[in-house]
Amino acid sequence: MGHAVIRTALIVGAGIVPSFCDPGIPSLLISHAVDQTMDRRRSIHHHIISYLFPSSSSILCFCISFLVLLFTTTTNALVKLPENTTVPAIIVFGDSIVDAGNNDDLITEARCDYPPYGIDFDGGVPTGRFSNGKVPTDILAEELGIKPTIPAYRDPNLRQEDLLTGVTFASGGAGYVPLTTQIAGGIPLSQQLKFFEEYIEKLNGMVGQERTTFIITNSLFVIICGSNDIANNFFSLPTTQLQYNVASFTALMADNARSFARTLYQYGARRILMFGAPPIGCVPSQRTVAGGPTRDCVVSNLGCCGTGLIEVTALCNNYTAAVCPVRSDYVFWDSFHPTETAYRNIKGNMKENTSRSSSCSSLKLCLLSILFLTETVVAIKLPPNLKIPALIAFGDSIVDTGNNNNVKTVVKCDFQPYGINFQGGVPTGRFCDGRVPADLLAEEVGIKSVVPAYLDPNLTPKDLLTGVSFASGGSGYDPITPKLVAAISLQKQLEYFEEYIEKVKNLVGEERKNFILASSLFLLVAGSDDIANTYYDLHARPHYDVDSYTTLMANSASDFVNKLYGYGVRRIAVFGAPPLGCIPSQRTLGGGLLRECAEYYNDAAKLFNSKISTKLDYLRKTLPDSKPVYINIYDPLYDIIQNPTKYGFGVSNKGCCGTGAIEVAVLCNKITSSVCPDVSSHVFWDNPFAPIVAR
Repeated sequence: MGHAVIRTALIVGAGIVPSFCDPGIPSLLISHAVDQTMDRRRSIHHHIISYLFPSSSSILCFCISFLVLLFTTTTNALVKLPENTTVPAIIVFGDSIVDAGNNDDLITEARCDYPPYGIDFDGGVPTGRFSNGKVPTDILAEELGIKPTIPAYRDPNLRQEDLLTGVTFASGGAGYVPLTTQIAGGIPLSQQLKFFEEYIEKLNGMVGQERTTFIITNSLFVIICGSNDIANNFFSLPTTQLQYNVASFTALMADNARSFARTLYQYGARRILMFGAPPIGCVPSQRTVAGGPTRDCVVSNLGCCGTGLIEVTALCNNYTAAVCPVRSDYVFWDSFHPTETAYRNIKGNMKENTSRSSSCSSLKLCLLSILFLTETVVAIKLPPNLKIPALIAFGDSIVDTGNNNNVKTVVKCDFQPYGINFQGGVPTGRFCDGRVPADLLAEEVGIKSVVPAYLDPNLTPKDLLTGVSFASGGSGYDPITPKLVAAISLQKQLEYFEEYIEKVKNLVGEERKNFILASSLFLLVAGSDDIANTYYDLHARPHYDVDSYTTLMANSASDFVNKLYGYGVRRIAVFGAPPLGCIPSQRTLGGGLLRECAEYYNDAAKLFNSKISTKLDYLRKTLPDSKPVYINIYDPLYDIIQNPTKYGFGVSNKGCCGTGAIEVAVLCNKITSSVCPDVSSHVFWDNPFAPIVAR
C-alpha cells in the first residue's frame, strides 16, 4: 500500500479564551491536530498533537494550551469509557463516507442502493452505504457500545428509538462548498442542518426539553466532508480554478467547515469530531484520471469492484462489474471508498506514537479528550514540580509593554488616555487601556503581574530573571514593515535577546541561564501590521499577491522560531493573526459606507494562520524537544465582534478612544480625543489591534 497521510481536526467547545486585555472571554472552538499514517500492512499509526484543551471552569484556555506546551503526558493505548460517563448517541453529517442511505430516493448518480454494494453487510443487503459493509460511524457506534449501525435519517423504516441513539444526515456527493453538492445532486450541509432541526423537534416531542438537551450536549457529533470539494469541484471544473487557486479554495473549505461547527455549537453540540480529507490522489479513480500511464501514487491502487480502476456508484453493479474474490485483501471497495476491513484497520490498528508535545496515542484517547476532559480536568494548575521561571515576548503592539517609548517613531502611546485602567492610571507605552496578553499570562501562571519592556530604563536584574518583552508596536514578519514606521524589527529584537542572555548568564551563571531559556514561556505575536499596513494600506510589496505574501510571512515566522530554538528555547507560543477586517480602522478604510468587516483583510489573516499552523506542526516534529504551539485568536475575537452582547459588550465596531473610527497611537490623545463614558462596554480601545479590558 502507498504511504499516505490523513489530516484530521477535532473541534471542541467550549473553553475560556481571553480578549487581549483583562480577563477571560468564552470561546467557541479549540482545535486539535490529528495525524493518521497508513502503512503497507493496511494498518494505521495514529498520533494526535494537542494544541489546546477545553476546560469546564473559568480557567483561561490560553493557560490550558500553555500547559500542553509545558509538559508531555503519556497514556496507555487502550482506553475504556468511565462507568459514570454517557454517550447517548452518535449524530453524523457529511458525504458518502458516512452516508447510510440518505441518497436512496434522490435523483442522483451518487447512490448505491443496489448490489454488489452491501455484499458484506448484515444479510448481504445494499443499504445505500458506499461500501461492501459498514461505514466508519457504524464501527464507531459499535465500538462505543451504542448500537451496531447508525441509520440514515431519511430511511423510511427509521424507528423512534433510532432517533434517541443517533442517525446520519450525510449525503453522498456533499461538500463544504455549496456548488459541490449541486454538481452531484446530493443533500447540501445546509439542508442536513435543517433535517437536524427537525430531529431536535422530534426528540423534544418524544422525551422533553431536558432530556433532548442532555442528548445533544453529550452525544458525539461526527463530520466527514471535503473530498468531493477537492476532487469533483476544484480539480474537475475549470471555472472553479479560474476563481480560486489551491490555497484560496481550501481556505474557503476550511472557513465553511468552521462555520458548520460553530452552528452545531449553537444548537448545543459540545463533542464534535471533524475529519480532514484523505489522500485523494491515491484513491483508485483519481489515479486513473490523473495518475498517468502508471497510475502513480501505488493490492492499494485498485478497488475490489470491477476493474478497480474507475468503478464507483452506478459503474459498480452486479451486471457489469465483478467483485474481487478476497475482499479483505483490498483497501478500496470501489474506486473511491475503502472496504469495511480498511475502515476497521483505520480505527483499530493504532500504535502509541507519543509526540514531544501532549498527544493522544489512539482514536479512543482522542475521543476521550473530547468526551471526558471536562470531568478529568476541572481545574488547571501547574504541577508542583513544574517551574516556569520567566515569560519572554517578541512581536508587535499587542505585547509591546513600552519599548517604543525609547524609539523615534510615531507608533507609541506613552501618553494619556492610554493606561487609563492600568495600575494608577499611568500610560506605560502599552497599546491598551490596561494590561496586554503577556501581562495577563504571566500573572495567570504565577510569575508576576506585569512583564516590563526590555528597554525600560527602570528595568531591574530581578525583572530579567522573570521575563521581559522585546516587542515593538509596528513591527512585523516582513522586514519592510518595521522600517515603514521606524519600529524595532524582529531581527533587532533578537539582538536585544542576545544581550539579555549575556546579562542573565552574568547574574546566575551558565547552568541557570540554560534552565531559564529551556523552561520559560516565549510568546511571538506579529503579522497584523504586515497584512494591514504593508500589504494592503501602503502596497509596499507590489510584486506579491496575497498567497505569496502570506507565505513570506509564514516563512519568516518559522525562521524566527528556528532561531529561538538555536538559543536553547523550547516552549514557544505563536499567535495567529486576528480578524483584521473587523478592526475599527480597517472597517473605516475598507468596509464601505456601512463600515462592514473588510473581508479581504480577514481572508489574508486566515490564509496566514493556516500556513503558520502548518509550519509549526512541521517544526514540532523536526526539532527535538521543541514544543511550539499555534494560538488561534481569530475565531474567539471574531465571535466577540460579531456577537458583542453575548459577552457583555455594547460596541464592537468602534474604538473607545475619540470617534472610534480611526484613532490610534498619536491620534488617540487626551487633547483631541475624548474617551467613551463606559470603557468596559467597548471591545476595542483604539483602532489598531488592541481589544479593551474584558469583563
